[in-house]
Amino acid sequence: MKFITDTNLGKLAKWLRILGYDTVSYKGEADRSFLRKAEREGRVVLTRKKDMAARQFAGKLVIVGSDHVQEQLVEVMEKLSIAADPGGLFSICVRCNETLVAVEKEEVAGLVPAFVYDTQNAFRRCPGCKGIFWPGTHIDNALSHLKTHIRRHHP
Repeated sequence: MKFITDTNLGKLAKWLRILGYDTVSYKGEADRSFLRKAEREGRVVLTRKKDMAARQFAGKLVIVGSDHVQEQLVEVMEKLSIAADPGGLFSICVRCNETLVAVEKEEVAGLVPAFVYDTQNAFRRCPGCKGIFWPGTHIDNALSHLKTHIRRHHP
């Protein structure tokens, strides 16, 4: 499932990327162009603008009610019946939405902190922004954070 968010949902876009979902954060007004882009690219529209529900749109559109990103994430997951796939976590660049590509350790020598290079063996690189990523405590922290919020809404 692919998403497009309006400018009010930038943090939600980042979290959906963390979960491995292709998510475009639209920079313009949430208008016809926004909906046309979503339809052209087969994306689910996520917006805070309630008036968008009245627009003519053939695709799927979700009005996000919450003001808080973690509640927004749970809301979207529930409304669309999607779940976090641990295998998809951190597979998409949180900055530019490109799919990360595995690279050999030697390719990142001098590009990551020495401690990281010495202690990690798996690296991924973003073909868009050229960012380098590696597994770390942030994966466990993100999963823990997500589980806490899901439990809060589904005791």
